[in-house]
Amino acid sequence: MEFLEITSLINEDLIDLKIDASNQQAVIEYLASLLENQDRIESKSAFIQGVMERESQFTTGFGNGIAIPHCKSETVKNTSIVIGKMKNEVDWKAMDDRGVSFVIMLAIPESEGGTTHLQILSTLSGKLIDDDFRTSLMNAAHKENVLRLLEDCVSKKSNS
Repeated sequence: MEFLEITSLINEDLIDLKIDASNQQAVIEYLASLLENQDRIESKSAFIQGVMERESQFTTGFGNGIAIPHCKSETVKNTSIVIGKMKNEVDWKAMDDRGVSFVIMLAIPESEGGTTHLQILSTLSGKLIDDDFRTSLMNAAHKENVLRLLEDCVSKKSNS
């Protein structure tokens, strides 16, 4: 099973390392606007609704300050990853009851079936367990650093 090229999923315009948001809804709305600006979703409101519905079923607060909200929807044009680092922690009802300061949001077209987002989630969650990778990602000061870490993550996964 071939993994998507990271450059088709994310670029520097889909990363913001200085988000000033006070709650989960504001973070999701802001990150959805980045997707909308890149013409990766047809309806920002439908996408946000899909993400919030998913959140209402089970938190995507992964733990260790990270959340991985995601939505599989007809409104998504291209599989995408959008990343946000908050200035302050946000309550995400995370599994470890800690606040979230780093969000990796996935947008997946409904037409892609079940494997694409599971593959991305599996790769990311596997890497986020690694303390060094997680620390490097969360402490990245520049968008290029985030992209490089994700590229390394994907290339190591496809080589194994």
